[in-house]
Amino acid sequence: MVADYGYQGSYPAFARQLRSMRPARVADPEIRLETEPGHQVQADWAHLGLWRLGERLVELYGMVAILGYSRRPAFRFATDLTWPTTLEKLAWCLHDLGGVPYEALTDRDPAFCVGQTSDGKAILALEWMDLCSVLGLVPKVCRPYWAQTKGKVERMVRELKEGFLPWLTGQVMPQQPTLADYDRLAQRWVEEVVCQRRHRTTGKVVGEAWEEELGLLRPIPARVLAGMETPSLTVLSSKGPDPEQRQLGERVEVRDLAEYEEALG
Repeated sequence: MVADYGYQGSYPAFARQLRSMRPARVADPEIRLETEPGHQVQADWAHLGLWRLGERLVELYGMVAILGYSRRPAFRFATDLTWPTTLEKLAWCLHDLGGVPYEALTDRDPAFCVGQTSDGKAILALEWMDLCSVLGLVPKVCRPYWAQTKGKVERMVRELKEGFLPWLTGQVMPQQPTLADYDRLAQRWVEEVVCQRRHRTTGKVVGEAWEEELGLLRPIPARVLAGMETPSLTVLSSKGPDPEQRQLGERVEVRDLAEYEEALG
């Protein structure tokens, strides 16, 4: 006891004195996870609240994808978060970005991850693995409770809400807007605003960095493009990832969709 050493004050006063003598906490250094051109895309959903769609207001969501090197984003809008919609919108985002990078980093959304092992490793959804196999895309799942893992897409989700929505108020809108209208307007915003800025971390103009990255992205296989023209993405198998299918997907030539329509009769 400190009283044995001659201290006669109260315990609270003693505790306050000790707290004042503790060294100040030093914040962990900020970690910036930079990737090489063509290496990674990060993807996540953004909940946007009530938007006008046709004649009514509906809950709208935005699929946000961003290339890790150039910071070029892509957006596709939806009214639900089901796995067919999630995979279809992400495929469209890859199309808008100009192709497929080496890997895709997502969170543990049920469309991507159906659970985890006893040691915390993610169990990927079969449909997501199938699509990745067709695209030749390596699926990665971020660490839980560590926001820095996919900080690029989280910042772009915030910017979609804080930047795109104010920009949208100054545009001429259709009387009964559709999802396609919102998609087109978001693409305009990316071209006119996002791609023109110089990113404060990389020091590069986003559009110029994207041009560097574009040549390293692989084309989306033609059968995926054909499937994306239907209400849901139908190019997936039920047998799991197939290495031969992946190699085939990398070799498929992108052809006119009219050829597929003719073949289907």
